[in-house]
Amino acid sequence: MAFSGIGDMFYVLLEMICVVIVVAYLITRTKSFTEVLEGAVTWKGQAILILLFGALSIYGTESGITIAGATANVRDLGPMVGGLSCGPVVGLGAGLIGAAYRFSLGGFTAVPCPVATILAGLLGGLIFLAAGRKFIGMYGAVLFAAGMEMLHMGLTLLLCQPFEQALAVVEEVAIPMIVANTIGVFIFSFIIGNLITERQTKAER
Repeated sequence: MAFSGIGDMFYVLLEMICVVIVVAYLITRTKSFTEVLEGAVTWKGQAILILLFGALSIYGTESGITIAGATANVRDLGPMVGGLSCGPVVGLGAGLIGAAYRFSLGGFTAVPCPVATILAGLLGGLIFLAAGRKFIGMYGAVLFAAGMEMLHMGLTLLLCQPFEQALAVVEEVAIPMIVANTIGVFIFSFIIGNLITERQTKAER
């Protein structure tokens, strides 16, 4: 997808987020996601969520903008939210789907991008466990998303050669990707938070 400047890049990435949010709303209303909120996790439910969040990760890649061999995208969003809200099995599973698809495309960042996507789901899932098998809330999720995308950029600088080209890629995509993924997690967290409050209110009645 062509663009003429960083403003256009932000516009396209935020456009992607709008689509992702609609999908996010639908995912949080599924029976499988409700089971997670109730603590009644099943293998079937986890498999469904892995496929849904994995598909979201693939969408994040397909709708991205290619720059100097890298793609400014929201690929990590599905695994991040899957891990943060449903645990390490869902996060890692979704991350592996998104990573496998990204790796199949090749390119200059064919190694660090898949690694970052897998880590996004796995680390998100570990945070879910550390929080007592609960979603950590909006602020924690947003901080994790920003940190995860900075780690993504760091992996690109560490694993891609020549360093000068890697640096050029990071300079182009870092800010748009950090902002877009953070906004995506923020809105997703808002939806999940509202759902949890809604269920608590209903239970109290």
